[in-house]
Amino acid sequence: MNSKLIVSLFTGCVLAATCITSMISQASQAKADDGVRFICASGYDQQTDKRFPTSYAWTTRGKIAIIRWKYPWFNSQTITPEQRCEQVTSRFQTAYNNQSLSYITNGTANGQAVICTAKQVDASCNTVLLTLRPQDDSLQILDELKEILRGRSTRPIEHSSKKPQVYYKIDIKKFLQTAPVEKE
Repeated sequence: MNSKLIVSLFTGCVLAATCITSMISQASQAKADDGVRFICASGYDQQTDKRFPTSYAWTTRGKIAIIRWKYPWFNSQTITPEQRCEQVTSRFQTAYNNQSLSYITNGTANGQAVICTAKQVDASCNTVLLTLRPQDDSLQILDELKEILRGRSTRPIEHSSKKPQVYYKIDIKKFLQTAPVEKE
């Protein structure tokens, strides 16, 4: 083979690899831009005229409030509402990423009532979304979260006993497309 042919082939391969890498990078960026992110940010509560840490679903349409963290966790001096917001918001992202937000249910983990995701009815918890306080009614919190995620409620849950387990089917894509977006 002559050296001009080798150089031409090498140059062609480098250009092809560069184009492919660029296309993959652009596709990944487009997917990330279209993706949903769950964030914890300060949110305005109209009832109290105050700001509280809030778990949001961030979409291309804007941010959708899911849980407003108004109350301390077990009257804890070490776990702030901001920390709970960060923890739970991260769990929503995990559940969204692993595609287990199809069903939400109440359950128990480590002896405490929880709200979690399940991939189908009668399945065990896949991702624990939030651990409830002893005074929280798991069915009430689950019902409120269901109403929000089904787009029937315009207000986020205000959160900070053994109950029967209930499963609710959630169409998370519809919620992200139709739920009201909060404006500052």
